[in-house]
Formats: sequence, structure tokens, C-alpha cells
Amino acid sequence: MKRQILLRTIVMLTQLPIYLYDKYGTKIETYEIVPRKIPTYEYTLIQETLQKLSAKDFAVTDYGEGLPVKMYGLKGTEYDYLLGPFAYGALDSDKIRNYMRRNHIEDFPRVQLRVSLLAANLVLNILSDGEGLPAGDGIDLLESCLEEDEDIRMYSLVDEELRQSDAFQSNHTQADENVLYRHIEQGNVEYLKKNYDLLYLPHPVILGDILRNEEYMAVIGISLASRAAIRGGLTSKEGFLVNDIYLKRLSACKNVTQIYDLVKEVHIYCASQVRKKQQSGMTNQYVERCKKLIISRRLETIDLGNLAEEVGISKEYLSKLFKQHEGIPVVEYILNIKVEAACNMLQYSDRQVQEIADYLSFGSLSYFSRIFKKKTGMSPQQYRKEMNS
Repeated sequence: MKRQILLRTIVMLTQLPIYLYDKYGTKIETYEIVPRKIPTYEYTLIQETLQKLSAKDFAVTDYGEGLPVKMYGLKGTEYDYLLGPFAYGALDSDKIRNYMRRNHIEDFPRVQLRVSLLAANLVLNILSDGEGLPAGDGIDLLESCLEEDEDIRMYSLVDEELRQSDAFQSNHTQADENVLYRHIEQGNVEYLKKNYDLLYLPHPVILGDILRNEEYMAVIGISLASRAAIRGGLTSKEGFLVNDIYLKRLSACKNVTQIYDLVKEVHIYCASQVRKKQQSGMTNQYVERCKKLIISRRLETIDLGNLAEEVGISKEYLSKLFKQHEGIPVVEYILNIKVEAACNMLQYSDRQVQEIADYLSFGSLSYFSRIFKKKTGMSPQQYRKEMNS
């Protein structure tokens, strides 16, 4: 009973499925959060992993076909334990998804390699207490595993690459994001300086190249910071200028640490510019309210009359104030926000151009393409090709 409770707890905390097999290769117990159908190919891998346990106490098997998926085998006195299969990397590429569909393979639980090794160590500790494995052998087995397996060695707990990568594997929530960018929007400079490491948004590695992955994430972080600053009182021109300056500086970053420092700098800088605007009294409450409404409704068809009504002034007065404070007409600002959203979707998603045009409520593909080329100098297709080359 103690073993069952401990194993169930490990599965609940880590998402890593655990199965017990007897010495004849028959499954005895199952611990998993979401049951999976096991394809025929997977039975072969399970038997391969169990076979390895006849010669060693800890076995690692790759799922194959380029999938970032592994399963572990742990040998006990009474049972063999199989942990996984689990995905330790992204499964979103067309090649991987097509392979999984062809072979009727269901999705895998997502578990960091570091977490999977810690879970394995906990199971080994259970074996130490209940099945006669000498205490302390768990750590030795994991260390030998790190030495033998290339993928896991890359994620060694004493390796700087792993320390960086682990921070990126987990993802943040929308609430976490709102907290960070609200501090920028409100100009809370000192709070950001003091608590930035706590506010920093973790994110997963979606590319094999960690440096390039961080560059992509930094582009998003810089853009969101400039948007928050605009909502906080910077003019569109000022916000877009900040965005452009820091994106150019990003291209000069040589490593992950420099990228982190740059993103931190732009977040604090944007907050400081918002605070200066607030202290100078140069912002206009109607214009700021209008900008926030536009950004929050960028996926909708936005009517100037409705905006003015919600802001609480006439359409004509809103147009005059907006042009006076932002330097561009309201309609121009709306299109800028929508095109910016389109740029992000073209670069970071696989959505078709028609789908993006519909999603952003442009009305027609031809209108979307014409506006997009006017704003960026490229067609949507050219932009996607250029950004992903």
C-alpha cells in the first residue's frame, strides 16, 4: 500500500506514467493520469526496455524516428518498473505529427528530462525500501545513465546548458504575463528592478537551437513590453521606436545570458518611460483608454463610433485627440496593431494566410494582403519566408 501511494503521488506531481511488470514481462499495475492506447510499435520498445534490465538496473530507450520521447526501465527484486514513454521536447513539427498520425500514436505526457530523472530517483528510493536495493544506488545509477545517454547528458544537472534549458522548459500562464506587463504599463520601475527575477516568464524550448529559441522569445518579450508602454502612455511612434531599437540590439547578442539581460533592460526601460510620461502629465485619458480598447479587440472588426461611445466622447473629438497625441489617425493605429498581430502569427504559427486574415477580421484576403504589404513592404507569404529562413 505504501508503494502504491508513493507511486501515485509521483505520477500526479510529474505527469510521468509508471507501469509495473513481472519477470515474465506481464503488466501488473498501471499508474497514469490520462490513459493512452499503446500502438503495436510501442510494445516492441517496452519489451526492448525490459530486456535491457536483464543486464543492468537502469535502462533508457529512445522512441525512435526523431521523436524527443524516451522511456526508462528500473529493475527491482520483485518487479520491473517502466517510466514513460514521455516527451521531453516539442512534438509540433509537421514531420512528427504526420508520423504519429500514420502510426496511430497518441500524444505523450510532457515531462522535463530533469524532472524525469528526479522521478526515477524517487522510484529507486522506493525500491531501496521495499525491494532490497541497497540505499544510495539510485544516485549512482542515474549518474551512470548521464554518462551513457547523449540526450540526458546534455541535460546534466551540473551542466550550465541544462540549467538554462530547464528554466525555459516550463511555461508561464496568462496571469503571470499580465502581472509583468501591468507593472510596465503602470511605470513601476523600482518594483521591476527589485523583483524582476521573480517576475521573469519561463517558456518552453520549441526549437532544437536554444540560442535561436531565446531570440524568438525575446522578440515577443520586447514587442509586448513596447505595447505595454504604449498602453501606459507612450505614443505609438515612441513605442514602436523602442521596439525597433531593441530588436536591432538583440541581433548582436551572442548567448542566452546577454539575451536575458537585454529583455530585462527593455522591460525596465519601458516602465521608466511610462513613469516619465505620467510625471510630465502629457498623457490623455481618452486616448489611452482608446488604445487599450483597440489592443484588446484587435481580433474584431473595430468601429470608431463604438470606440468613442465607450471612451465617453464624440467620434470627431476622439479622432482629433488621437491624431494630436499619437501623431497618426485612429484607423492607422488599428491597422498597425492588426498587422503586428499578423506578423507574429505568420512567424510563430502554421496558420494559413486566409485563416489569419479571417482571424483578424480583415474582411477579405485581398484587403489583408494589400494592407500588410503597405505596412511591411512584403506580401504575407514573403514575410513568412523571410522570417523563417
